[in-house]
Amino acid sequence: MTTNLVECINGVLKGAHNLPVTALVKATFYRLNALFTRKRAEPEARISCSAGNIQVNIFDRQNEVFEVRKMPSGLEFAVNLRLRHCDCGEFQVDRILCRHVFSCCANQCLDWKQYVHEVYTMGEIRKVYKTRFRPIGNPTIWPVHQGPRLVPNPHLKRVTKGHPKKTCFLNEMDICDLRGPRRCRLCGSEGHSRSRCPRHGEISASGLAPNS
Repeated sequence: MTTNLVECINGVLKGAHNLPVTALVKATFYRLNALFTRKRAEPEARISCSAGNIQVNIFDRQNEVFEVRKMPSGLEFAVNLRLRHCDCGEFQVDRILCRHVFSCCANQCLDWKQYVHEVYTMGEIRKVYKTRFRPIGNPTIWPVHQGPRLVPNPHLKRVTKGHPKKTCFLNEMDICDLRGPRRCRLCGSEGHSRSRCPRHGEISASGLAPNS
């Protein structure tokens, strides 16, 4: 729910980059099929929580209103199970039980599952992965594409060798990229390195030390 969707897709298709179109389609199909199958077959997740240092002091069972205290800090929280409310805010925001609600249910021997929102139930989760996949079959029997034929631009081809070219815009925070101009260690001039120094042969023949 909080991860970038593009990163999730990259995680599923990891290892399938730079493949031919047919191989990429097959890899996408079978990996998504395996993902949906695994998610559909997962057993019901068990929610585990311990009361720990939560103490239930005052409660009104008839109205399902409780007051709990967190030890040893002594912080008190009011819990209303009927209104699905807790002073910590987690119960009404995430629609899932917080440790204060678990403590009230354990103290009164109540079934905590009835207070969990239906979106967290396995029935709702399985609805997301209920779609079935059909085999893609032999590519030779696929229908012939009748649309336009796309030809890639060779000038936009990614270079396979060397460090990739940077396309980001630098700012004042990029200290390492905003360093001064390159200075030659032989002649001391700017704009080139020692290996590309125009006086490399001259200085080497004279026997002068670098930067002398």
